[in-house]
Amino acid sequence: MGEERKINRWDRRRANKRLRRLKDSEKYKKIESSLDTVNIRLPELTEKQKKEIEGDLIKKRK
Repeated sequence: MGEERKINRWDRRRANKRLRRLKDSEKYKKIESSLDTVNIRLPELTEKQKKEIEGDLIKKRK
């Protein structure tokens, strides 16, 4: 593997700007609202099932 590049403040600023733009976007709001509807249905499930579903959602995002 190559050398690991150090993350400097400009990289962080650029990432923060991208995140801010993403959070303002329609697509993000749509996904967020669909996740809220999933959360409404989750209490009927057991704790173990909830954790598995959350884990799956996190894996899909990456």
